[in-house]
Amino acid sequence: MSDSKQCPFCSRPIREDENICEECKDHMDHQYTTDFLDGNLPTQSDSEPKAESEEVVEPSIEIENEAEEIIVPVSERTTKKRSKISKGVLFLIFGSILLIIIGVIGALNIAHTRDSDERQEMFWMKCVEENTPLSYSKYLVRYPEGNFAEEAEKRIRASREAEVQAWEKLRKSSDINVFYAYLSENPKTPHLDQIRIIMDSLSWNTTLKDNTADAYKAYLENIDLGNITGSHKNEAKEKYDYLSQVVVLSGASLESLKLDLGDFFKKLSENKPKDLLKKFAPKAFYYTAEMSSTEIVATITKEYSDKKIKKVTYTLQPESILAKQDNAGVVFVELSVGKEIVYDIKKKKNDNLKQNLLLEFNSDKLVQSIKVKGSK
Repeated sequence: MSDSKQCPFCSRPIREDENICEECKDHMDHQYTTDFLDGNLPTQSDSEPKAESEEVVEPSIEIENEAEEIIVPVSERTTKKRSKISKGVLFLIFGSILLIIIGVIGALNIAHTRDSDERQEMFWMKCVEENTPLSYSKYLVRYPEGNFAEEAEKRIRASREAEVQAWEKLRKSSDINVFYAYLSENPKTPHLDQIRIIMDSLSWNTTLKDNTADAYKAYLENIDLGNITGSHKNEAKEKYDYLSQVVVLSGASLESLKLDLGDFFKKLSENKPKDLLKKFAPKAFYYTAEMSSTEIVATITKEYSDKKIKKVTYTLQPESILAKQDNAGVVFVELSVGKEIVYDIKKKKNDNLKQNLLLEFNSDKLVQSIKVKGSK
């Protein structure tokens, strides 16, 4: 072993006037005495070579504490202390970074949630403005778990119930305008096909009642617009083609017709069967049914007998006459006549009536139809 003086704690060389080395002294000044008792004493650096044959002896310090001898290594305590400081600093740095990341993610999530809620509310307000089962269904498709999902379901059910009640009331109506109004408010109603069928029937009945070229044209236009099914399209087209060629009689043609009408009602008032037969076409419609001219004359004669009628006088009102003629020569007449009935019963008063009649004359100027206006 070397004869030079050594530090009793770490075996480092020291001067003759020193008792311990500077490093051990510094360690003792800044650490608790217990460090030495625990054996945490600094050791000589590995950079200081020792002779191979020299036996290395770990320096130690003997401290008497209640007669107990403890050997405390100094170098081991310094290493552990530095390691603990380094780990604490790293943990603090990583912890701070983690908290910052968590805070940023949380802030982004809050901002995203707020933005998402605003978009959802705007979409909901748009659905409320439309206020249809379809609009609320769109909301549920986009936001099945949305803030207004329950309200949307309630509104869909309420709307469907109201629609069913409205439909039950509507289907009994005979006013086609009511159906048009309903469709304008409910363009996507599930009853659309049924409504179009009902509207077609109502429209056709009105067209037949008017029986004009304009009426048939309107019916055909409604088919093109998709308002009605058009079950009577072919018939309507034939009627329109026919009636569109009908002309209103005026001038000499109208005056000639008035003479024919006067002669017809004169013969009807006289009730002479042979003369009446000459005024009706072989087949004609008489008030309620189609029959032969012979049957018509027999019906008139029977009416006189059954009701005890002595005489019937027809008074033509020329100013009421409106006449049209088609391309086949058939004349359609609308007019009013006064009808006085004299009974063959003394106590029964005479009847004075006014009738609005529709007559048709064929090309031979024979009556082929007579009926009361407005009757079917």
